[in-house]
Amino acid sequence: MASRVEYSVSMTPIRTISGSGADYDDHDAIATDIGKSLGGSGEVATTAADHTTVGYASKTVAYANAPVSGGTALQLGADAADYKMVFIKNTGKKYSSAIVLGADITATTGLVVTIEAVAEGATTKFTIPKGGAVCLPQVDLGTSMGIFVKSDSATETIAVEYALVL
Repeated sequence: MASRVEYSVSMTPIRTISGSGADYDDHDAIATDIGKSLGGSGEVATTAADHTTVGYASKTVAYANAPVSGGTALQLGADAADYKMVFIKNTGKKYSSAIVLGADITATTGLVVTIEAVAEGATTKFTIPKGGAVCLPQVDLGTSMGIFVKSDSATETIAVEYALVL
């Protein structure tokens, strides 16, 4: 029996057009640089009928803590693997424990994700805003690579929902 992960992504560039006060309100329109929504979907076959997942077990999430300094490794070094799918989400909540979410974070607190060579420094870096998520299919990590998360706030940690599927 085969096993797979299905995913989809989309984005729409929006421009807010300012209203004139009494005549009409502000309104949003699709920006003309792209002129449409972009999206795609796919599926990735996993290596076994019952794939292995890091970050979840028996339908229960294990939130990671994205600290304000340093970083938390979602995957590191000797644990490296070729993941069929990597899912990482900024929950919009402070970290309380692996199973309990804390209070809301501020709207501007982002989750910084790096995929880096442990001995060489960051090679890929991106920031996920509050409530945002990313799916990365077919992530090939060697034994010297790691996936790290940290908060871009000086005071707020972030509860990170993630699933690393082998």
